[in-house]
Amino acid sequence: MKVKTECGSCGGTGLYRGMAEPKGVAVVCLRCGGTGCSEIEYMPFTERKRRDDVETVRLSRGSFILSCGPVGSSVTYAEFLAGKMPVANAEAKPSA
Repeated sequence: MKVKTECGSCGGTGLYRGMAEPKGVAVVCLRCGGTGCSEIEYMPFTERKRRDDVETVRLSRGSFILSCGPVGSSVTYAEFLAGKMPVANAEAKPSA
């Protein structure tokens, strides 16, 4: 599915005015080429897809730069599909 959206760089004007442009002068927006819009393509979400290669679900530490890998408690994949989420610190939030 494709949809047109307002260009986030020029706010739909097709023009850009910054500190390098003299008073009263604008340049054609580089992101949208002056159209004022961007076209995005997406697949509408209908339901969460299943994965056959997962048995346990945990939270991520965040990013590759800070550190990577799982952290906190874990839940089974079946529990995750049923709506249960792992917690960051298993000791701070004992499971019910």
